[in-house]
Amino acid sequence: MGQRVCIIGGSGFVGRSIVDQAIAAGHQVRVACRHPERARDLMVKGVEMIGTDVTDGRGIEAAVANQDVVIYLVGLLFEKGKQNFIAAHRDGVERVLNACKQAGVGQYLHMSALGAGDVSESEYACTKAEAESLVRNSELNWTIFRPSIIYGAGDNFFNQFKAMSAALPVMPVISGSSLFQPVWVEDVARAFVSSIGNPHVHSQVYDLGGPKTYSFEAMLKLLMAELGRERVFIPLPTIAAKAMAVFTSIMPTPPITLDQIKLLKHDNVVTGEAFPALFGTAAALEDILPGFIGDSQVEGAQIRMNGCRTHYRKGGI
Repeated sequence: MGQRVCIIGGSGFVGRSIVDQAIAAGHQVRVACRHPERARDLMVKGVEMIGTDVTDGRGIEAAVANQDVVIYLVGLLFEKGKQNFIAAHRDGVERVLNACKQAGVGQYLHMSALGAGDVSESEYACTKAEAESLVRNSELNWTIFRPSIIYGAGDNFFNQFKAMSAALPVMPVISGSSLFQPVWVEDVARAFVSSIGNPHVHSQVYDLGGPKTYSFEAMLKLLMAELGRERVFIPLPTIAAKAMAVFTSIMPTPPITLDQIKLLKHDNVVTGEAFPALFGTAAALEDILPGFIGDSQVEGAQIRMNGCRTHYRKGGI
């Protein structure tokens, strides 16, 4: 039976995949985000849009009212003004949890991050861990998901380095030996959507990773090979990386931040089962990367994943 689902932060990269899968599963979807006017295309799919800002509480009560399930996806890669880690990752979560309790929301699904709390010097990791603590101590039927790097059409990882490599003859590499376990956005979305209305996932924390681990440098080399670009990889000393982070911090979207440099020094891999069997089988990066990162895609190209046909269109998924 379809559920009424509010996705807070649903207009973003991961949110749009969850929206599509939730609609396909027969759920009634409401998206709460800061700028609903920028995501009007979702309305064509039958999504209800509502203006909400978790950093100051605007619209939260209206967003969760009369909802069976609330999904919290708000997460920042860098800080700008009032959009900071504490406001978005911790205080925003606390506001939403309180509103869910008052509204009698039956289920709460929370997006955290693999390694939350493991890097004490990182404000990102610490605020993610603080949010997890708030969720665990809530009286809601909660589930926490902790993905590694999420990739896919429109991601902020492979697409950023694709753009960088187009402009530079060399590729600066920070902490190239650090290990990661990238997971496809559609697999992450499936974990969320298949949890809707499922009481067996209550009070559970799930790490989400792909089937293989890669060093940071290995992922960049895989990207360059797929793009057909030959680039020289140059290890960037920490002091140089920090200088670049300070210099580029004034950009609307900085390529690297001081906090991200702290995170890159540590491995980000799953301990134990890479992707819970409860949610199916995670796709391999080598199978998915060609479908969204190349400059020219083949119309109607298909690959077999997870026992079904997944169709790729030119320009995305």
